[in-house]
Amino acid sequence: MPFACARASFGSRGGCWLKRAGNGLKFMTFLSRIHRTAGVFLVLTILAGCATQPQEPGSGPQVYDPIEPVNRVFFAMNETVDTFVLQPTAFVYKTALPDPIQDMVRNFLRWLRSPVVIANSLLQGDTDNAGNATRQLFVNGLTVGLIDWGHGQDWGYRNEDFGQTLGYHGVDGGPYLVLPLLGPSNGRDLVGRVVDIFFDPLTYIVSGPGARNAIAIARNGTSAVDFRARNFDQINELKASSVDYYARLRSIYLQRREAVIHNGKVPDSALAADGSKEFEDFSPTDRPRSVTGALPAKSN
Repeated sequence: MPFACARASFGSRGGCWLKRAGNGLKFMTFLSRIHRTAGVFLVLTILAGCATQPQEPGSGPQVYDPIEPVNRVFFAMNETVDTFVLQPTAFVYKTALPDPIQDMVRNFLRWLRSPVVIANSLLQGDTDNAGNATRQLFVNGLTVGLIDWGHGQDWGYRNEDFGQTLGYHGVDGGPYLVLPLLGPSNGRDLVGRVVDIFFDPLTYIVSGPGARNAIAIARNGTSAVDFRARNFDQINELKASSVDYYARLRSIYLQRREAVIHNGKVPDSALAADGSKEFEDFSPTDRPRSVTGALPAKSN
């Protein structure tokens, strides 16, 4: 009876109250997600900042891979996805789509990433690259990023991410990691992936976690297919010529990350333990059906 009276006295204001309660619940859910993200970011920052690569007197720089058994499990999973999903899809992509269409896909993906590049370039004090990325954002925006109006001009594209920003300011790479579906990384670059989400305007423009997740999956999936298609034969040859493909890809990834942090000027400390510069021999391309450098005969 008291419940019935209370419900009766609720009146027409009940719907309004329920709506406000629902909005409050959504807000609390949003705060909860922010707190979880902040907690993950804190843990990853500690992981990337405190972990250091072990050095042995008289030897070259050592790869810091403390969870190699786990990484190799994820690596095997990724290779399975590549063999049965990514590689066939990339083959159809590069065979069916004309080169100009592939270029448009690449240009669109770069255009979407321009705000992240601008933010990280400014954090590194690189105003030139920030200016180039800003021009690309607004000028290429006239065609929704499908056409790169700056191609061949003096404002070429150079990607920057927060992992590079941390490296530029002296943060060590931390442990080597293989992320499910995302591939090679390390503690520092994993933190960078999280921070770059907050630099991306689509994070705030698109409403609803379902829509944001769908866009993220579509962007990452398209980028992976585009990269695999542009380097189709080179990656297959790299696999076939490697005694230990995991170790070889790890070496190439770590050296290339040091290269992009220093904008191509790689310090001697970034070389592999044997002093090789394998990353210079295998440079991923951004053009359809173009040829990268000759693959090194040596396998790590």
